[in-house]
Amino acid sequence: MTSGPAPKQSKAAASAATVGDVAALAGVSRATVSYTFTQPDRVSPELRERVLAAADELGYVGNDAARRLRVGHSLALGLLVSNMSNPVYAEIAAGAEAAAAAHGRFILVVNSDESSARERAYVKFFESQQVSGIIAAPVGDVPAELLGLRERGTPFVLVGVAPGPHSYPAISGDNEQGGYLAASHLLAQGRRRLVFAGGPHPHVDLRLAGVQRAVAESPAPASLEIIRVQMQTAKVGEAVARTLLRRPASSFPDGIVAGNDLLALGLLHGLIVGGIQVPADLSLVGYDDIEFADFAIVPLTTIRHPSATLGASAVRILLGIESEQDTKGRFEPELVVRATSLPVS
Repeated sequence: MTSGPAPKQSKAAASAATVGDVAALAGVSRATVSYTFTQPDRVSPELRERVLAAADELGYVGNDAARRLRVGHSLALGLLVSNMSNPVYAEIAAGAEAAAAAHGRFILVVNSDESSARERAYVKFFESQQVSGIIAAPVGDVPAELLGLRERGTPFVLVGVAPGPHSYPAISGDNEQGGYLAASHLLAQGRRRLVFAGGPHPHVDLRLAGVQRAVAESPAPASLEIIRVQMQTAKVGEAVARTLLRRPASSFPDGIVAGNDLLALGLLHGLIVGGIQVPADLSLVGYDDIEFADFAIVPLTTIRHPSATLGASAVRILLGIESEQDTKGRFEPELVVRATSLPVS
């Protein structure tokens, strides 16, 4: 029985680049190519750049699945956020991605959309993908699944306030100091009937504590009303504004600190539509300094939250190259004064 001609290799298979091809083009050893894709910190920036350029030219793609079997984890880091519609989380992701890219790593972002069930599912997904570590900004407390994953060898960093004693790293802005700066600014402008509007989150509770401290320390008498909301969105802020507008002038506030910028922007829109002049009748301060704050119809005074810095810091901690500032776990906020709280003549 005679055999027919051997089947022809496809063009893609015939031209598939190998580690040896990349090494030859880059003028390095096969080991250097392997380290570039598996342990990039072992390769100098110059050599890594040459290898990556050669790989791009040849269309070489490292076999990540096979590499995971050898080293037990991937080059990916997981980032779990609770609400990607909040620009703060996009800024955290941007900071994390920049730091990860500088060390040959990648960020896999998932959004639980305020769902604890989805959050737990994503933690299991990260484990199935054998990510090297996880950056978590969860809905509430740290999920038990994340603590279990840490016990099995995958580290995580909490971006937020850790509840009670904990053995895992947690980083955040100094929320209490941020709230203090916001309220002190309004009090310095002569505002005396303050409102704090915010949601049920540990970091927002700390912002409220800072506002309360500022009011307590005020040399002139001042009052503080607390309005709790379930979600800190622009839509909710607008609804709070409508509620305030139904009040008589005698109980209407002259200064508001919002738990975040989205809530503040909704408040601003609702108040202006209702005929309130900002800042002539009322001053408003948000929190986070998202990009939209500076482009509001009346640019929003806010507390600048170091979101991108937190993302980058979390990556450094996971990679074991943290700085002294990273290990402190708390980053200073900054008051950014814009038109919603300019002094009224």
